[in-house]
Amino acid sequence: MIIQKYILVLLSLVFFTACTSSSQPQKPTEIKKGDYTYFKRYMDWFIRKQMEEQNIVGLSVALVDDQTIIWQKGFGYEDKEKKIKATKDTIYRAGSITKTINAMAVMKLAEEKRMDIDKPLKTYLPEFSIKSRFGSTDKITPRNIMTHHSGIPGDWLDKFYSEKPIPYTDYLELIKNEYVAYPPNKISSYSNLAITLLGHAVERTTDTPYDEFIQESFFRPMNMKNSYIKPALEGKGTSKSYANGEEVKDEYPVSKLPSSALNTTVSDLSNLAIMINNNGKFKDKTILHQNTLSKMFQVQNKTVELDLGMKIGLGFYIYDKSFDGLDRIYYHYGDTVNHHASFVTTEKSKLSVIVMTNTKNAYINPIAKEILKQARSIKTGEEGLRSKVSKHIVSKNLDIEGTYATNIGKINIIKKDNGLFTTEVMDNLIRLKKENDNKYYAKYMLFGLIPINDDMLNNLSVYTQKIDAKTFLMYEKDGEKYLFGVKVKPKTISKTWKNRLGTYFIVNQLEEKSMQVEKVIAKIEDSFLILEVSMKSGESLKYILEIVNDNEAIIDGIGRSMRETIRVKNDIFHYMGLQFKRKN
Repeated sequence: MIIQKYILVLLSLVFFTACTSSSQPQKPTEIKKGDYTYFKRYMDWFIRKQMEEQNIVGLSVALVDDQTIIWQKGFGYEDKEKKIKATKDTIYRAGSITKTINAMAVMKLAEEKRMDIDKPLKTYLPEFSIKSRFGSTDKITPRNIMTHHSGIPGDWLDKFYSEKPIPYTDYLELIKNEYVAYPPNKISSYSNLAITLLGHAVERTTDTPYDEFIQESFFRPMNMKNSYIKPALEGKGTSKSYANGEEVKDEYPVSKLPSSALNTTVSDLSNLAIMINNNGKFKDKTILHQNTLSKMFQVQNKTVELDLGMKIGLGFYIYDKSFDGLDRIYYHYGDTVNHHASFVTTEKSKLSVIVMTNTKNAYINPIAKEILKQARSIKTGEEGLRSKVSKHIVSKNLDIEGTYATNIGKINIIKKDNGLFTTEVMDNLIRLKKENDNKYYAKYMLFGLIPINDDMLNNLSVYTQKIDAKTFLMYEKDGEKYLFGVKVKPKTISKTWKNRLGTYFIVNQLEEKSMQVEKVIAKIEDSFLILEVSMKSGESLKYILEIVNDNEAIIDGIGRSMRETIRVKNDIFHYMGLQFKRKN
């Protein structure tokens, strides 16, 4: 796998070097503050280069400076077969950027005294019920749902993308036998399901269909004429979807409207940016009170130790280490299977960047980052997008050797000679070498012998840290810390669970091909109870199960989709809407 990866990278570099005919435009010796002339030429070149390298079919961008739209442009095609070019008004699926709109809807109701974001969710959804091993669920509130700290599992997976998606209002009934994964306010654990329940609460509170309330409260007064909340793209001006340069014919609708179903354009999102930059007003209309918007941009998770300094407001993530800490970035990304979107705005310089694309596996963050970097340099005269490096305390006496439960499955770190450790991640052998800062730096090992530089691993260090009496495996890159896994030891496996070992097939297969499961194997490995999930795409991950009782087990690990419960009923495994039955 790793050999193929590097051959492909080498071939792609040769190919794209040959195919890229245009060269970087020459930068003027002097650029006046506020003069975006060279910026547009440079970004035109930079974006086309990125599109060639990533085989992106269509992409649209926008830059807003305070109340002024500086630049809006489409690149490539919204419909390649019909040669219809992408424009500023091409409609894409915005995915999780929907969550920012949902948060604004909640805060609008809060400023109207129709909703209190610190009251239990069931105040607004009386039927809300989910099991908990941590006491009452009354501490699940609109506030911690908006910050992904409610503890509600990440997704209801049955018909996640489907020709006939489950109505989002059905989730109230569907989740009653499920368990929360964490106590509220314990850790950031991203949850589409929780946001969808909150959107249902908005609908119930307003006594108006969710999509209609959003249309009347936000899209219409902000002249977002091509924006709508619906399961799928529809009508004129919508983009097709692409993978590997070819059209994807089976683009399925999404069921979770309040978390994922925004369809919009960079032009419309520019109006949203203008409203934010104008403290809640769009032209002469007050969309949100200034005080309400200010609350949304306040850090909500300062005291959550397991978040490791990651900052989140109400509906927006917050980053304050760029520009030497002189400005704050508020942002949200959105991903569906084939469409990707980025919405970024800054606090002090009031610059906003929007990027949207119709191509699977496109990585648009470098484009958004470069637009912001160049635009801020022109506006302020300050160079670069420098980042302040965070400081941290590392427990010096902890050894990284051991077994870890992670969100990519079970990982063993094995001690070798001369202070070296090795581990396998996604079938790739990685060497870990300790440096003077008491962290271990990673390198790929080609053939298990030759260290290879890789952009993903450059400056990536690994170490352990004790939090709440548990040993966590951390990784750090570019000054940012992340929880990767938790150190685990084997526990007794009951006879009942041993009798369940074997191969299982999925009863209700997912329609989206990239999410389809080939098989699931329950087995014992290194004295751990393992659930090995093999996808039809070829991926295979081994999850460690922590047994709760004869009919329930928890997927061990930390973060999103971890600590969620697998229930067994009539010899069928149930996991967040999916069912697995043992082969005879």
